[in-house]
Amino acid sequence: VLSRHPRGIPRASQVSAPRHAILARIEVTPGTRQSEPPASKNSLLKMADEEAVEVPPEPVPPLSEEDFEARQTTYEEIFAAFPALEVKQKSMAERKEKEAAPPPAEEGDGEEAAAPPPEVTPNIALAYSELNFAIVNQLVNTVKEKCSPLFPGKGMFLDFGSGAGKLCIAAGLIHPFEKIVGIETLQCLNDVETAALAKYGEAALPEGVVKPEVSFIKGDFVTEFDAHLETVAPEVKVAIVNATTFGEPEMQAVTKLAQKMPEGSSLIMVTQMLEESLVVDVNRDPEKRRAAATKKLLAKRGVEPDGIEIVLDPAENDPNGWRLKHTEVLELEWGTTSCYVYKKYTYPFCDPGDICMATPLPETNDTGGYPAYFVGPLSARYLDCSTEMPCEMSKLDPFSEEDHKKAVELYRSKLEACKKAESDIDSKSVVAAVFEKMRETFPETVTDEGNLPVGYVLPEEPPAEGAPEAHGTVLLRLVLENFMGMPNEATVLMCTEMAWIEACKAADPDETGKIAEAAAVSVFDQAKAATTKFIESKLAELVVMGGGDYDLGEASPPAHA
Repeated sequence: VLSRHPRGIPRASQVSAPRHAILARIEVTPGTRQSEPPASKNSLLKMADEEAVEVPPEPVPPLSEEDFEARQTTYEEIFAAFPALEVKQKSMAERKEKEAAPPPAEEGDGEEAAAPPPEVTPNIALAYSELNFAIVNQLVNTVKEKCSPLFPGKGMFLDFGSGAGKLCIAAGLIHPFEKIVGIETLQCLNDVETAALAKYGEAALPEGVVKPEVSFIKGDFVTEFDAHLETVAPEVKVAIVNATTFGEPEMQAVTKLAQKMPEGSSLIMVTQMLEESLVVDVNRDPEKRRAAATKKLLAKRGVEPDGIEIVLDPAENDPNGWRLKHTEVLELEWGTTSCYVYKKYTYPFCDPGDICMATPLPETNDTGGYPAYFVGPLSARYLDCSTEMPCEMSKLDPFSEEDHKKAVELYRSKLEACKKAESDIDSKSVVAAVFEKMRETFPETVTDEGNLPVGYVLPEEPPAEGAPEAHGTVLLRLVLENFMGMPNEATVLMCTEMAWIEACKAADPDETGKIAEAAAVSVFDQAKAATTKFIESKLAELVVMGGGDYDLGEASPPAHA
């Protein structure tokens, strides 16, 4: 459900039930972020509850230790006839032969034109190198953990330079991909792949275990990319590139592959990293962007530079860029090397739950950006929103270092205001004034003892036009009007609203739906404390996100945050 309330904030009363908004009735200072709500009929986008919902498949977990050992045994049996040293020697011989082969003789060349070929050094880019079964299993598990879950029968796996096919066969034994593809240019290695593929087809796996289709392409991914991989790349979910010996032509082909892979796919690079222009950096060129923003600001007539906040434009990034999700060191047969795991995104380069900057819908008349948890392309949950309901936004942007600094300052000021309100507002006096107003509004609720138990339950539906408001509605509105430590913050008041309702329920174990004045004092104290604790938890999250430490028991956040 996406809310269209002021700043896109869902009301607490809408979280527990489809009740009418309370905060909308609170008087606020003109020009604040809380604006007049749209008509109630536009308050929520209705979802088709009655439509049948297809149950999504469960992601495939990592292999158990027992399954890993059994699949590794199968893998070793498949390649028992193809020892690594023998395969490497055949590969080197073919590489020498390819490099030593003279160019085709041109018409008119005489016999004197033929000269003995010079000594040849094989093309190192075609050097044979293996990733063993355990490492492939480790890398597939890393993708599942760091990038996204992998589902049965979904997505293609690609080995970019498949050698003897060992990596592809290992992938087929580790995870049930939709299809597994490898491309290799050397004939001797393609022959090994073909023989291993036949053994893979004969291998017996436990009942119920799917053995994905594996195919090998004989071709050069540098010179024949378009012919062999143009239609394959957009279907790839996971690709591995052992780029240890790759030169510029091979890395250019890797760039081409990365550009064509789909959103949400993962790319594992061994030894070399992706081209920098493909990798998202929301903080790229800060000095250059600051200089441009300053020049733009000074170009405005009547604007003095001193004391004016300089807002940097977003860093330039490919709108379909890659984020580096994980780095680790691999132990290979020839030594150690680095491995880089990337995931592809569209703007604003976020996973669900990541913090981004959200701009409210146009009808809120608020063009500011606020920290929020990313939910979808145009939906997010504000960081200071205590509900789990996403809000529809007009724009979402990445969360940069500049945004982080401002967010820490903002939440530090929020926390100070909440603590001041908690200490300065006398709950007893507030509750006494609220209950006196309730006596005037609902005189029939006064008991013979004058105790005045007042209903705190909010109605399921808003009252009809002209009908009196329910006790719970009026009581909550009056309470919130007196908690104005953060008068311009609808989300802070909403947190107080939710805390008030929950504390009322706890103070009413018999579920009478009413609360007495004496109990309401404690309830109000609890609501104020809960609001402060909630804002403090968000400040702590931001501080830790920036690499700092923050103890929720501290009086204030550390100065270095």
